[in-house]
Amino acid sequence: MNKKCIIGKINEISSNAKKFVSQKIKEKGLPILQNHIPLFYILPEDGSPLLFNEISNTWEISKSSLSDIINRYENIGLIKKCMCSEDKRSVYISLTKEAIDIKKTLENIEAEFLDLALYNFDNNERQTFEENIDKCLINVEKML
Repeated sequence: MNKKCIIGKINEISSNAKKFVSQKIKEKGLPILQNHIPLFYILPEDGSPLLFNEISNTWEISKSSLSDIINRYENIGLIKKCMCSEDKRSVYISLTKEAIDIKKTLENIEAEFLDLALYNFDNNERQTFEENIDKCLINVEKML
């Protein structure tokens, strides 16, 4: 491996992770786009609904983009939309059973990538690595 700055190494890990996930999505024939994965992670696995605005704020995505994405997955039966009876402007979004299965598959893909990426790490090293990544993320968020 060529000597690279740490940011270059982080970018390389990120790029390889995206390629890995994209390849697995294709292999498994999942009907989702890689850049829409956050929606499946945000929505609860038990199928309970979240307000549209909560999802938009959590994902930090525009409401118009989120609306298009939700409509896409509602049309193929992965997302349910429900109007709030008290406030007609509020829309609840939830995962269908099929989407919950897809979310579990995505979690398995992530675990498979981590197992490969952290192959020679013992459990303590894995935990330390994740804790350090979390600290780094907190520090970076403070900068911006």
